[in-house]
Amino acid sequence: MSSDGDQSHVESTRRKVLAAMGGGVSVGLAGCGIFDSESSPSELTVSAGANISTFDPTIIADATSASTVGAFCYEYLVDNNFSLTEWQPSLATSWTQVDDTTFEMQLREGVQFHNGDEMTAEDVRFSVERIRGTVNTAAVDNVDNVEILGDYQIRVNLTNPRGEGLFLTNFGGVPILPSSVDGLSTTPSEDSFSFQDQSLGTGPFELDAFQSEDRLEIVPFDDYWYDGDDYPSTPPWERVTFRIIPEQSSQEEAMQNGELDMIDNPAPFNLGQWDSIDPEPKIGDAVGFDFVSYPVNQSPYNNPKLRRGMTKLIPRSDVIQAVFSDFATPLGGPISPGLGTYFDEERNQELLDNYVGENREEALSLIEEAFNEEGIEPPFDLSFITNVNTTRERWMEVIQQTFDETELFNAELEVQAFDQLVPFLVQGEAAESTDIVGIGWTGGSDPNGHVEQLLASDQHVPAGFNWNLYENEEVDRLITEGKQATETEERIQIYRELETVLANEVPEAFMWTGDAIQVIQPDSFANPDDWQPYPNASFRYWSIYRPNVGKVVEPPE
Repeated sequence: MSSDGDQSHVESTRRKVLAAMGGGVSVGLAGCGIFDSESSPSELTVSAGANISTFDPTIIADATSASTVGAFCYEYLVDNNFSLTEWQPSLATSWTQVDDTTFEMQLREGVQFHNGDEMTAEDVRFSVERIRGTVNTAAVDNVDNVEILGDYQIRVNLTNPRGEGLFLTNFGGVPILPSSVDGLSTTPSEDSFSFQDQSLGTGPFELDAFQSEDRLEIVPFDDYWYDGDDYPSTPPWERVTFRIIPEQSSQEEAMQNGELDMIDNPAPFNLGQWDSIDPEPKIGDAVGFDFVSYPVNQSPYNNPKLRRGMTKLIPRSDVIQAVFSDFATPLGGPISPGLGTYFDEERNQELLDNYVGENREEALSLIEEAFNEEGIEPPFDLSFITNVNTTRERWMEVIQQTFDETELFNAELEVQAFDQLVPFLVQGEAAESTDIVGIGWTGGSDPNGHVEQLLASDQHVPAGFNWNLYENEEVDRLITEGKQATETEERIQIYRELETVLANEVPEAFMWTGDAIQVIQPDSFANPDDWQPYPNASFRYWSIYRPNVGKVVEPPE
């Protein structure tokens, strides 16, 4: 039961949320100068919330590049279905676990790359070696070697045991490239090939045009390998255009003006605007989370009491209600609801109640205690940073204002373009900074994807995404045990123990998992009910054409 003081604070927080929601409306529509309003009904135009950061699939480190270039021009050995419950063949047609450290895979025959080369086992081995040492090296860190058993058969020898699910998540997610292309090598940083000029994948679309900060256009690849009977053998769309529009309000305006057929990640607090007009929201489950990352190696943030106190000051529930309209689940750790059996609602609530959930009185006490230990006289200057995204900006504004009003802090918030913030994080600058970063993480379909690259000590940037250079031997041990365990129940217990350690350490404040929300123009599709948001934001547009997992939307007749 809340005290009168607690209730007053809750009402104050709600007022701050509403005030934040009233600000920051963008003027004008991003990138609308060359839009063709007379496009064919078989041309699809959708929004992308950030610029494309790279066209090389091996080093893609952001969800926008992954979900556009990576998801449509390139492919992987296996794909997960839309409920993340069953692996489907893609460039591999079958696989067998020989023992705890050995898998064999049969490759699809007759697959062509966009340059006309045929895919063989050598291309898979080349692609594995190419990803080593990059920001995505975790996918193959446990791969000792790839043996070629035939043109279309490989044996993968692992260093340590892996269950099938984690093996397919990691190794099965390596983008496959041709091995015999001039200017392309196993060291991406030394390559001279221009991926922006030509896509080299096996995907159903190939690059056609790109205008930075404005649009990406892809067209069907005529020699795509799909030969099933249930769906068209090539995409039914003549062209798909991704309009680069960072501001959510500008995306919504373009949708209302009939300039877009679909918008991704609309503002959840404003879904009511679509009730009386044609566009239709589509809502689904999601994996991943939003989080706040502390600079744990910089004083005074190297004091766990300060991190715990700051985390317990954050008004999760009020933000979820006001900013997300309850289309989100509060988190006590990094395991998100979309992971199914790995997420336990009661266990999650225990973490919130006992460790990291909002408790203003305890939060202020911990912060003051940390200040005394560090010799800090309040108010202490806080610097928050996030990327351009109306929803994220608003919850970060609430956090900034909450801290600023305590008299313990002078808090400021800086908002950057996403393609500016990513280099700041992954190239090492963030490790030397005292900025507190609010951002999102896609996570993927296995719990390891929610923790290893962000928290393992061998995943420091630039080799991984551990940009605050966090290190903890117990965390490393549990991450390793979670990877090596092959039984689901054993892995569940390991990740529960890991979440407890993280709730004590608080290197990050894991905030919530927002539902996957997209808005479509029903008249743009033959059957609007075929559109479904994919739980992993790195493949958010897969409803357009992914026949091997049973999902294709077609244009109106």
